[in-house]
Amino acid sequence: MQKEILIYGLPKGETREYMEDLLACFPANAKAEENTARVLEAAGNDGWHSFRITSYNGEAPDFTKVLNI
Repeated sequence: MQKEILIYGLPKGETREYMEDLLACFPANAKAEENTARVLEAAGNDGWHSFRITSYNGEAPDFTKVLNI
């Protein structure tokens, strides 16, 4: 499965981290940096803030690591 870039952000006026929304998802390829910059610029112009950029490779999360089991 191909790795993807995910961009999350908070809407204008929102400060609670758990209220973030997925703003964009696209393949991690040669244009990933350019696409990320475009999303951040457009979203920032619309009042979105507190962006979080992460990646996803299609694997299910291992919750035992998160819970320290």
